Amino acid sequence: MKRFACILVVLTIVACLDTGAAGQSGRPKCPPPGTEVPFAKVMNEAFATDYVGCDITAKVEFVAAGGTPSYSWHRVKGTAGKAPFRVVVPGQTPGGGPFDVPPHVFIAKDKADVIFNLKKGDLLIVRGAPSVSEAPIEIAFIATGVRRAK
Repeated sequence: MKRFACILVVLTIVACLDTGAAGQSGRPKCPPPGTEVPFAKVMNEAFATDYVGCDITAKVEFVAAGGTPSYSWHRVKGTAGKAPFRVVVPGQTPGGGPFDVPPHVFIAKDKADVIFNLKKGDLLIVRGAPSVSEAPIEIAFIATGVRRAK
């Protein structure tokens, strides 16, 4: 009986540690740090929450330094006090509609100098993770690093 109890305890511990492919929160586990993920997927409403808190990279095309005029990002966690810049998926044309807000990347001000030397169309690799607000959903990419793509 004691052996059965010990086996049961060990199996319970293993079951608690092995959360499977979905993790405890029900979302997929993060890929290995630095894994490149298509930016369109990272910023898609159906997938963005899968990458919150991860350490991923994505290739983007620079649009402009600064945020979209009169657009507030205060509801998206991690954007306060950071320098915003606008990007698109490489090869994509920024939309021209009145409510078409291009994806925004936010980076700490002490790492932001690189964005002020870029030209529209420059290809970049951003590293970090998306941050997703509650409804209405807004997604921003919080970068820990930005470099030119080779």
